[in-house]
Amino acid sequence: MLLSYLEVKAYDARTIGLVMLAKSRSAKNLVERGTATLIAVEPDTTVYVKLRAVDGPLPVEGGADYGLGYFLMEVDEVLEDAAADWEAGMRITAPIRYEPAPTLDEPWARATLAALADPRARA
Repeated sequence: MLLSYLEVKAYDARTIGLVMLAKSRSAKNLVERGTATLIAVEPDTTVYVKLRAVDGPLPVEGGADYGLGYFLMEVDEVLEDAAADWEAGMRITAPIRYEPAPTLDEPWARATLAALADPRARA
């Protein structure tokens, strides 16, 4: 799944919220498998955050017209991969970019931010 910076929030070192299209293939895979991996790519390091679904997709207030769903995730493992000494100088030379950059003026963005304000799960 490809998520923008607006659609992911870390609440603490073990808890993450995600907002995405609730009926997307990514959301269906997350429900079926109960796991996901977030990947952060920097020029010299790649970090893999292995996640387990705690709950979701939950409704997003103000997001129904956009089909948004909220997932509460727990961090299972964090792996870091850096170049070995013999790989010195080999690196990712161009960033991964998400375009167009979302603005906070759009209703779906406001609904996403509100949904991510606090962690939540079904009682």
